[in-house]
Amino acid sequence: MDNKDIQAWQQEKAKELFAYSHKLLDAAKDLSAHHLEEIQWGMKNAMESAKSAAKNDLAKLKELQDQATKEAAKRATVYQKKVKSVLKDIGDDAADGTEKHLEKVRSSLVNWLEDVEGKLPGHADKLSKVVHDMSTAGQKMFKEGRKIVNQVADAAEKNIEEHLRKSSDTSKKSK
Repeated sequence: MDNKDIQAWQQEKAKELFAYSHKLLDAAKDLSAHHLEEIQWGMKNAMESAKSAAKNDLAKLKELQDQATKEAAKRATVYQKKVKSVLKDIGDDAADGTEKHLEKVRSSLVNWLEDVEGKLPGHADKLSKVVHDMSTAGQKMFKEGRKIVNQVADAAEKNIEEHLRKSSDTSKKSK
């Protein structure tokens, strides 16, 4: 690699890091907005409860607590989905970037092997084929691993939602 290639590569990496830092900043902004919504809701609920307690209106206080409990369960589910969406977007972007870089490395390696094939002794083509097959297999394993991770995350989310639904159904039946 000459200086121009190195400089071009460094500029490309700088642009990628800059873009990724902006994605992380946007994700942080989204998460902060979701946190702020929850804090504001909690403060509003606390103020209403404090007002009812100050007026000694215990029936109203109990009603507010029941409403807050139901609303909190709904909000927790919505919040979980929002956070999962933000994190999934970041994870997908990172995995896409990794996959792109793995493909570049693989193609560079294959190109290099093809260039030196004529310069190496007789069995270089076999070595080239082995390296090519290994890099292709590695790329396939990365894609398959990514698919498995997403499936496991989806299954875990479904299990959590089912557990929350069962617990809310149980609490409704006990009342």
